[in-house]
Amino acid sequence: MIQKPMFICITGIDGVGKTTHVNLILEHLRKKGIKCQYKWLRFHHLFSLPLLAFCRVAGYTRVSTLGGSQKCSYHEFYKSRFISTIYPWILFLDTLLFTIIKVYIPMLFGTTIVCDRFVYDTLIDVAVATKDHEIYRKPVGKLFLKLIPKNAHFVMLDLDKSTIFSRRPELKDDLTFNERYALYESLSSQLNIHVEKNCDNVTRVNCSILSKLFRC
Repeated sequence: MIQKPMFICITGIDGVGKTTHVNLILEHLRKKGIKCQYKWLRFHHLFSLPLLAFCRVAGYTRVSTLGGSQKCSYHEFYKSRFISTIYPWILFLDTLLFTIIKVYIPMLFGTTIVCDRFVYDTLIDVAVATKDHEIYRKPVGKLFLKLIPKNAHFVMLDLDKSTIFSRRPELKDDLTFNERYALYESLSSQLNIHVEKNCDNVTRVNCSILSKLFRC
């Protein structure tokens, strides 16, 4: 039984099955009578909205479609040294604000938070937009990592590209997919994030995740 609220995050590239396992974890917690909430913690913009609007007008952001229907925005902030420098700092302020509201306050009142996406995913988004693949080593990247609560548990789901594309064919059109895939592999190694191969039966994979989270 959990003695204090936990922060549980399932992370990984699009198409690896995060939502399925988040829902199974929530079901497990609720069956045990544990107070919990689901949160989606990838994109939060408030202070960064004016900059994003400027980038759209100035051509540093372009919109495309995946699979002929799903909209996708490509941020090309690396084309401007000024934008690629200030954007991570402004985004940090947004992430700080929403982490306090969505994570720290509920946990203060005894709620376990289960989410897909958090600062690791945000750092990868920033790394792709700025082409700074070492952003997590920089001062702003270290501040992002400091937002991770105590009693936090991360699981990164992994899956081979061919299986991802069979599940989500539109991702074949994502021009940044290979870059992101490599960044998730690198980040898991550099930051010692537990990786779970999601290529087995869903029940068995989830049992493995629950064993890691609750040591049962």
